[in-house]
Amino acid sequence: MAADREVGGRPEGTPPERKVRLGVGFLAYNEEELIAKTVAEAMSSLSAIPGLTWHVVVVNDGSRDKTGEIAEELARKDPRISVVHHDGNKGYAVATETALRNVPGEVVMVVDGDGQHTMADAPKFLEAIDGGADVVFCWKKIRYDGAGRKVLSLGLRVLSHWILGSPLHDINAGCRAFRRDVARRIEIKHRINFVGDEIFVRCRIAGWKVTEVVVQHFPREAGQSIHRPFKMLGTIWKVLRYLFALRAEMHQAERLRRLVEGRRAAS
Repeated sequence: MAADREVGGRPEGTPPERKVRLGVGFLAYNEEELIAKTVAEAMSSLSAIPGLTWHVVVVNDGSRDKTGEIAEELARKDPRISVVHHDGNKGYAVATETALRNVPGEVVMVVDGDGQHTMADAPKFLEAIDGGADVVFCWKKIRYDGAGRKVLSLGLRVLSHWILGSPLHDINAGCRAFRRDVARRIEIKHRINFVGDEIFVRCRIAGWKVTEVVVQHFPREAGQSIHRPFKMLGTIWKVLRYLFALRAEMHQAERLRRLVEGRRAAS
């Protein structure tokens, strides 16, 4: 199957969405050592779920190594796999948005392509969606990140709770599921790697139900995370500005809602 190099639209060869229960989009940037194993694990785990129809899309975010070539080879071998390529590295936020727009399925999962999550946990997300959730975050209750990453994740959790009122334990974890109509409608306006906060805020503004499920977590076996502690520490003010901007958007949306409700009550 030929891989699709367009960012927009459905990847060629993807089955009609009405026939796919679960679509999984793996975000990959310079993951040549891991992407084949990540996709193979997903195929094995998803195939073991009785009656589940699924499709996997690799979002190659302008990788400079062989990630794109490996993904295309996987797609040629199995029609349940397709690829979307960015013409250059667009960043995590854009890659997430690409997955939300391109991955087929009644339920759309967006997952980091670094092999730290297993699709054996997919039934937990499907159950939560079937139970009424619109967006489901993962919670790595037991995690195998380095000390620096753990401290940074804890810091973001505390800030997100304080500034945004988030109840989530792992707001920036790399595995989330969306009801299809939400995946197509949700917007990611801020170009920052911490997309979990914006997803949470967009859900609050729209009135979409958010929940979380506990998942398994595995150490990164190869490659390098884009969330390197020494790099993130230098962006603390950027992150704070981002969170306060999101809070301002929430407050503005709430003021508009009250204004509309007031006008309706007065008419």
